[in-house]
Amino acid sequence: MAAAKSPLKTQKADGTVRLNPNGDLVASTVEVLRDGMLTALDSAKLSVVLDLSSTKQIDSLGITLVLGLFKSCQKKELAFSIEGANTDLLRVFKLFNLTKFFPIAEAIRE
Repeated sequence: MAAAKSPLKTQKADGTVRLNPNGDLVASTVEVLRDGMLTALDSAKLSVVLDLSSTKQIDSLGITLVLGLFKSCQKKELAFSIEGANTDLLRVFKLFNLTKFFPIAEAIRE
């Protein structure tokens, strides 16, 4: 039996922590992702990037997770941004007016 993939991949470089959830930000994944994200924040010195290139869907608990991550970054005086959002995710972020709080970059289409 193959080992389960970690729900969160983290990369650290030059004071920036890049968080890449392996899947959707929905009720069934939020708790384990939150723990991993908050732990990773401890090693960030300048900024945090939430890379959603592997995420297709987000629900209200996922939005709450993103907002909590943003607020944690504010408390630590870290820049926060989102990259790799697909069209559907971008639409949800705009609906919640999150684009006025932090930069959200759409996924690059090939």
